[in-house]
Amino acid sequence: MREWWKETLELVGDAVREIRGHKLRSLLTLSGIVFGAASVVSMTSLAAGMKQLVYDDLMAMGFSRSFVAYDRGPRSDVRTAAGLRHRGLRVADIEALRAMPGVETVHGRNFPREYVVNAPADRRRIRIEGVDAGYLELRNFRIVGGRSIRPLDVENRSRVAVVGSELVRELFGNAPPVGQTITVDGVRFLVIGIVAPIQFDIIPADFSFVARRIYIPYSYLTRYAQGGGRVDQALVTATPEANFAEVLRHGELLLRQRHGGADDFEIDNEAADVLSDLAMADNILGGWNAVMFTIAGVTLIVGGIGLFSVLLISVRERVREIGVRKALGADDNDIRRLFLVESLTLAFLGAVLGIGGGAGLTVVTELIGRQFGKPFAIPVSIPGVVLAVIFALAVGLLFGWYPARRAAKLDPIEAMGGV
Repeated sequence: MREWWKETLELVGDAVREIRGHKLRSLLTLSGIVFGAASVVSMTSLAAGMKQLVYDDLMAMGFSRSFVAYDRGPRSDVRTAAGLRHRGLRVADIEALRAMPGVETVHGRNFPREYVVNAPADRRRIRIEGVDAGYLELRNFRIVGGRSIRPLDVENRSRVAVVGSELVRELFGNAPPVGQTITVDGVRFLVIGIVAPIQFDIIPADFSFVARRIYIPYSYLTRYAQGGGRVDQALVTATPEANFAEVLRHGELLLRQRHGGADDFEIDNEAADVLSDLAMADNILGGWNAVMFTIAGVTLIVGGIGLFSVLLISVRERVREIGVRKALGADDNDIRRLFLVESLTLAFLGAVLGIGGGAGLTVVTELIGRQFGKPFAIPVSIPGVVLAVIFALAVGLLFGWYPARRAAKLDPIEAMGGV
C-alpha cells in the first residue's frame, strides 16, 4: 500500500509539472470545472443559509413550541346544557393551563378593539390590545423605550400602556411619551413604554400593525370591558424538554373537561404551522437546488469535454515519452494511471478553485444584502463542498478514461518512432 501511495504521489507531481508547463491551456481547461464547482458550492450555501434564516425568523416569533386556545363563546346556536353553562374561555382556564406538566408559559390576550384615545397632541380612534406580561417579548416585538408590561401590572389590572412607535409623533408630538398620560374612553392610562415591530431577515411578512396599536394589561380589559373573566386567547408554550404533542393533547383534554364538552373554544397548533412553513420552504429551495444542480452539471460536462480534448492533445504530444516509459518497463496500466492521475489532478484543482469562487460569491451576496439593509451570514455549505469535489472528480475520471486508454494502447515501437 505504501508503494502504491508513493507511486501515486510521483504521478501527481508529474501531472502538476505538466500543468505548469502548459499554464494557459490548463487554465482554459479548468474554467468549466471551476464554474461548475462554484455553482454547486454557492447554490447549496445560499439554499442552506436561506433555510436557516427562515427557521430563525419563525423561531423568533415563539411559534415552535406553542398552541393557542381561542374563545368561541357564547354561541347563538347553543342548545346543550353544557353549552349554556360554559360560555367561552375564562381567566380560570389560563390558570389551569399554567398548572399543567410540561407547560413553560401561558399568556392571556384580548383581541384589539377600537377605542377613543385622547393624547396631548391628538384625539383619535385607536386599536387597543390586551396582553399578558411577557407576551410582547415572546413575540419578539421590540421595546424601544421605557419598559414592557410586567406581571404586577397584570395582577393589579394597572392602567398602564405601551404605545406603538408609529403613534408616538401623532399622539405626543415632539415630547417624550414615556411618563405621560392618555385617556382611553375617558379612563387615564400612564404610558410606560414604546414598542416596535419584529424585524425579519428573510420572511416577507408585514408586522407594521404592531406599531399602530396600544397595549394594556389584558386583565384590565377582562375585568372592565368584557366582563365575566372573559379572555379571547390563551397562548400556551411548552418547555423545550416536554413532548409537545402530549402537552397539546392534555391541554385540549383539560379544556374539554373544564367546559363539560361544550364547543366554545378552538385550538390552533402554531408549532404545526411552523413545520408546514418549513416544509414549504424546503420544497421551494429543493426545486431551486435541482435547477442549479442541472446548470452546474451542464457546466461541469462542458468542462469535462474541454478536459477530454486537452488530454487527447497531450497524448499526441507525449507519444515519444510514452514510448520511452514502455521501453523502460512501464505496462499499459502504468500509462493509463499516468493520464488518469493527470485528469483527476486537473479536475481536483478546478474543484478547489471553484470552491474558493463559490465561497467568494456567498461573501458578495452578504455584502449586497447589507447594502439593502438585510444583514445576514451565509456559511459555506460543507455538503456543497463535498459534492463539488465528488462531481469534479467524477468528470475527471469519466472524460479522462478514454485518452488514458488510448495512450496505454500505443505500440511502444511506433511511439519511439514519434508516430
